[in-house]
Amino acid sequence: MTRRARARQALLVQGKAAFLPVVCAALAGLAGVARASPAQDYMLYCMGCHGTQAQGVPGRIPPLAVSLALFMRSAEGRNYVLRVPGAANSALPDAQLAAVLNWLAASYGAPGEPAPAPFTAAEVTSVRHTPLADVQARRREVLHALAASGAAPAAQY
Repeated sequence: MTRRARARQALLVQGKAAFLPVVCAALAGLAGVARASPAQDYMLYCMGCHGTQAQGVPGRIPPLAVSLALFMRSAEGRNYVLRVPGAANSALPDAQLAAVLNWLAASYGAPGEPAPAPFTAAEVTSVRHTPLADVQARRREVLHALAASGAAPAAQY
């Protein structure tokens, strides 16, 4: 190898070495985004529609406060929650969606009701990618069943 070729190769190696810290910093920043807390994920992906206190918009967007924990009491309710458009089409990976829903149920649960069993990533994976054909009709069915077994979310939102 000529002296000139060795010099070029040395510059190339130095350039790659200088670039490495930049790449590592960028990857670390991306990893930080992936490790957002459930509260941060709620703020980024859900709060725009469901509101700062998960209260929803009367007549348009259902509240998650109180009602989510009540839906989580039954298999039908859990299935419904995971198949509504906001969950079925969420950009969040399954484990993060489960974490957000569990955080919501713990933070805005139904007063006087026992805490529901948390969602698992496997449960989310098995259900969420089959969206509901008629959300309103399924909601009515689930609410009827929940009301028959105890406290139920409000029929209208």
